[in-house]
Amino acid sequence: MVRQPAWAAGAALLLVMAAMAPSAARAYEFDMVFQTKCVMEEVNENEEVSGRFNAFQRDQPDQPVTIDVRFEDPAGALVFERHGSAEGEFQFQSSGEGEYKLCFTARDYHTAQGTRIRMQWNTGAAAHDWEAVAKKENLNVIQTELRRLESVVHTMHLELQNIRRKEERMRDINEATNNRVAWFNVLAALVCCGFCGWQLWYLNKFFKRKKVL
Repeated sequence: MVRQPAWAAGAALLLVMAAMAPSAARAYEFDMVFQTKCVMEEVNENEEVSGRFNAFQRDQPDQPVTIDVRFEDPAGALVFERHGSAEGEFQFQSSGEGEYKLCFTARDYHTAQGTRIRMQWNTGAAAHDWEAVAKKENLNVIQTELRRLESVVHTMHLELQNIRRKEERMRDINEATNNRVAWFNVLAALVCCGFCGWQLWYLNKFFKRKKVL
């Protein structure tokens, strides 16, 4: 029986883990229709973001169309901008958690009617060019997969932190809502008691005036 070396088993395990790791690469293809078309995605804080875009005529895919591209963070601050380009790439690290918006603007409405956009949006581990990283740092296959898995784990950690923050915000909202409801019930009870007291006082005064009491 031939025994495989330990590193071979480790390499196989890494490849299996890499295959099972979640992917954060999203591809889109759509017609602009309107002069400006935007795509929005939720991004975690301090997360790597990269992608590419390509604009072309819908009926003639080999004919490029120049457009303006603008990438904004959740606060509306500019993180990437390109004017008069038919294709391009973007890469940055998010400064905060929230919904990032990528907008494409055609020269005019007529141009937009016949323009199609093809783009890819990568976040986390998928935002890195691992072949380029391996060549730059002279990494072998196993080392490259380890680096990629480390990035995947980091992305998952950011996701868990994001979920925890959302749960905390929801809990705070629920507690604040419950407090408001409790105070509203107290106020409603006081108003009802006050109204009942006023009714008793008014009826007592009315009957005395009519000499019923």
